[in-house]
Amino acid sequence: MGYVQSQCPECKSKFNDSSNTWNYGSPIRVCPKCRAEYLDKRFREVAITGFDPHSSNPKYYLKCCLILIALAAAGGAWFYWKLMFRNVISISGGAIAAISVIGMFWCFAQFVRIKTGAQQKANQKYMAESEERLKDKTYVKKLLAAGYKVPEKYL
Repeated sequence: MGYVQSQCPECKSKFNDSSNTWNYGSPIRVCPKCRAEYLDKRFREVAITGFDPHSSNPKYYLKCCLILIALAAAGGAWFYWKLMFRNVISISGGAIAAISVIGMFWCFAQFVRIKTGAQQKANQKYMAESEERLKDKTYVKKLLAAGYKVPEKYL
């Protein structure tokens, strides 16, 4: 589980808000300091807005992985060329290669999560949590007031 840096619009205090990879959850947040409610559009109420299209598309992550492999190879080749023929260590080539390899492993991990069904299970959990929140009529009224188009079945 990751964290999202948030700032309360009322008291301006900053805090870490626990999050998941896709920021699924209630967009109505509560400041832990002043207890004020505010709208955070980074969070998605999946029963209303749906899932991120990439969260269940393994081809997207496979393509990203291949692009990052090519970028890592280019950065590594640049690093090698500078070292062997110019006798200089290319920090930029090494950094490009290293960052690309890290990104490649992350994309590959997401690809594996989708292919094994782990992401689908997580999406089902997020949808169940979202539908549970939408059973609360006061919560639905807050979302309507914030401009969300709530489906009829939750009204």
